[in-house]
Amino acid sequence: MPAAHSVPNLRDLGGIATASGHVIAPGRLWRSSHFGSVSDGDLDALRAIGLQSAIDLRGANERARAPSRLAQFGIRELHLPIEPRAMGALRELREAGEPDESALAAIMFEVYRRFANEHAPIFASLLRLVADEATALPLVIHCTAGKDRTGWAAALLLRALGVQREAVLDDFLESNAHWSMQGVSADWALLATVRADYLQCAFDAIDERWGSFDAYLEGPLGLDRQARERLHGRLLIRR
Repeated sequence: MPAAHSVPNLRDLGGIATASGHVIAPGRLWRSSHFGSVSDGDLDALRAIGLQSAIDLRGANERARAPSRLAQFGIRELHLPIEPRAMGALRELREAGEPDESALAAIMFEVYRRFANEHAPIFASLLRLVADEATALPLVIHCTAGKDRTGWAAALLLRALGVQREAVLDDFLESNAHWSMQGVSADWALLATVRADYLQCAFDAIDERWGSFDAYLEGPLGLDRQARERLHGRLLIRR
């Protein structure tokens, strides 16, 4: 994968194996942090990827503060906004006193429960777009840091493609290797780190309400068998 140091959490999901003996085709599906701070030196690395489409999960204010540079490549950008809430919750905790680790974790548990429940329509739209032939590949999904909203989107896609939970978790936790916490406040460093129990919290919320992940896919996410087959056909190849 070409290095793009100004986009630290950019990575290809290609090569991840499914339980059926397939793998995600290299170069077709990417996940990333935002593209608002791409250095001129990294532009050639991005051109080499050949991206055709981008799904941006950032809120309106985030996009205004850091407009994406992908437009200069003629890439089709699709906006499915989820407004961030963790920073506001952190400010409230700081005003009430020094937040401890359990209070900070509680913020993230609530964020992930919202992903599974309140924001299910957004992720349903994302899955439809990825499965739709009109959404040209290669495709990148991103938010600001590329770890929570993007992490959940990637987890849903991987599970829908038949990737086993252990490999889904490995991809989710890999975001921790792409960020330096040097000089960051202790409370913000905790919020900026992904943990296995955040992802599990969202899957538990699905099981509690819908009974199974397959029921969730076919119910609120609207990914029926035909749509799932289209998704598989677009992204999977034989190992």
